Amino acid sequence: MWRRLINLIQSLKTYGDLSPDLRLRQRVNSALRDRPFYGSRAWYKTFWQPLEVSSEIAEFVYQQMEVYSGLMSAHLLPSDRLIEDLNLPLVCWFDWEANLCDDFYDRFGVDISHCFDLHHLSTVKELVVFLNHQLLSVNYS
Repeated sequence: MWRRLINLIQSLKTYGDLSPDLRLRQRVNSALRDRPFYGSRAWYKTFWQPLEVSSEIAEFVYQQMEVYSGLMSAHLLPSDRLIEDLNLPLVCWFDWEANLCDDFYDRFGVDISHCFDLHHLSTVKELVVFLNHQLLSVNYS
């Protein structure tokens, strides 16, 4: 009985460390609202088609970033810095990067867990281009 109670208390203590900072998420979303709205198709055509990024990759990032971060993808720009502007490590659950790798594998059959490192990617553009490159490298090998 005591063990279960101690586990519950420990879980409650670590929950705050592992969960997103909802106030910060709200502040980031508030700043994003002042920008133009891009539906997923317009987001692709405006930013990613000129860079020859796969529409599937753009759609994946558009959908999944909102799932992981709670941020409105419709307002994200390629120049947004992942850590400094969007605060991804703070607005996402602690395991979002592992989830991204799992979801990428489930969707495209490509394992990126060995090479994905958020700290080597600065912007949304770098993230999208990285994922596109991972998909292309498998398709051409």
